[in-house]
Amino acid sequence: MAPKVLNFYVITISTSRYEKMMKREPVVDESGDAIKEMIISSGHKLVGYTLIPDDKMKILKAFIEAAEIPEVDVIVSTGGTGYSTTDMTVEVVRRILDREIEGFGEVFRYVSYAQPEVKSAAYLSKASAGVLNGKVIFMLPGSPDAVKLAMRELILPEVGHLVYIVRGK
Repeated sequence: MAPKVLNFYVITISTSRYEKMMKREPVVDESGDAIKEMIISSGHKLVGYTLIPDDKMKILKAFIEAAEIPEVDVIVSTGGTGYSTTDMTVEVVRRILDREIEGFGEVFRYVSYAQPEVKSAAYLSKASAGVLNGKVIFMLPGSPDAVKLAMRELILPEVGHLVYIVRGK
């Protein structure tokens, strides 16, 4: 039976927000905050949060450390899934995944395309998902609207079932 309550870890990848945080300036993480709020309001638990820059080693370290936390079931990241020169989340994380969940990115782009304000820009996202160390990972764009759409339409409705399948119990 699929678990009813899951433990989530959220990772925001944003160099500009990271630099503000390092300077002890106020940081607004609208996408990360939206993910955290949706996790909690849906009855799940938030067990960790990290804000890191667009840096290969820091991205790799953040995902590995989150995946090594025994109570974490799901890791959701925001940022670094586009085509700018600094967007590298998907390429870095794909290298360490045990398995990729191919359909997630395809369906995310499909539901994004259906949004009047997105349409053809949907194919500019490399949003993806996979499994690492028994944890389900979702890599979402940095757009608040995109993370809300993914959480509402794709992640929260199916994640319990997916965790059950991945763990085989």
